[in-house]
Amino acid sequence: MSKEFPKKGKILLRLPNWIGDAVMASPVLATLSHYFDGIALIGRPHVLGLFAACPKLEKAYPLLPGNKRLFSLAKELKGRYEAGILLPNSLSSALLFFLAGLKARAGYNTDARRLFLTHAVKKPENPIHQRDYYLHLIEKLGFEIKERDYRLFLPEKAKERARLFLSNLPRPWVGLAPGAAFGPAKKWPVSRYRALAFHLRRLGFSVLVLGSKEEAPAGEEITKDLPRSRNLCGLLDLATSSAVISLLDLFVSNDSGLMHVAAALKVPQVAIFGSTSPEASGPINPKARVVSANVSCSPCFSRTCKRGYECFEKIQVSQVLQACQEVVS
Repeated sequence: MSKEFPKKGKILLRLPNWIGDAVMASPVLATLSHYFDGIALIGRPHVLGLFAACPKLEKAYPLLPGNKRLFSLAKELKGRYEAGILLPNSLSSALLFFLAGLKARAGYNTDARRLFLTHAVKKPENPIHQRDYYLHLIEKLGFEIKERDYRLFLPEKAKERARLFLSNLPRPWVGLAPGAAFGPAKKWPVSRYRALAFHLRRLGFSVLVLGSKEEAPAGEEITKDLPRSRNLCGLLDLATSSAVISLLDLFVSNDSGLMHVAAALKVPQVAIFGSTSPEASGPINPKARVVSANVSCSPCFSRTCKRGYECFEKIQVSQVLQACQEVVS
């Protein structure tokens, strides 16, 4: 890196694709807000909703799949921005900035994309939490880290919708999120979520199940014949789901995007880990408890398991219930 990376004016920031990664990258956005007059974001449409109310947000560019969209977006960006930072490691993200003609293009030197970057940063030598992985990038570009806590910028309309969905349900409220986009090796069995829901009802909680439309059948199984419960899977956009989580008294999930949303909102939470590592991607939240099993093959970071998901089978409902009682006590 021969030239210093720009630190004033406007900046273009390419967000990670996954919900959890975008949340873990939010301190980057918060820190850059201290330097730049305007920030433009590129990301998946649902992820952009988490930052819609950022005071420094100049424009949000939704990124849709397909090469045709990549080239049309590059054309749209051309001449509008001088500098950009890439948080994903992908070659395609670097190609986008190159085609858009940005003079300063920064990111990690990964995925054979060095030729497309003007400011290539070496990855950290030792394993670190994913949040710190993103902060390390901008620190190496010469930025002083101003904020390390997660930050979401939810629009007021999402908060209004959230209050509506929670109306007529007595407090306290618990949210359950049985999904995980990564795969079944991150999902505690739905039958155990259902058992947990019954125990939490006996403790006085109203139960809400949150997730995408793919989790709707699981939500139906959990809430079936359960008084004071609602299956909201597939009914809310991400911003509204996040606003609902912000109002909860307790949140229980797998290692998922919504887990990181709850961490950002400092909601009392219990996170259930199987194939992945709490050290690499656990919730950064003083009100969080992680429940995991001590098995020799975990973390394996696999999407599926040929050994019967031992890491989840050993986690009993009673353990998760106890962790719930600890975080709300």
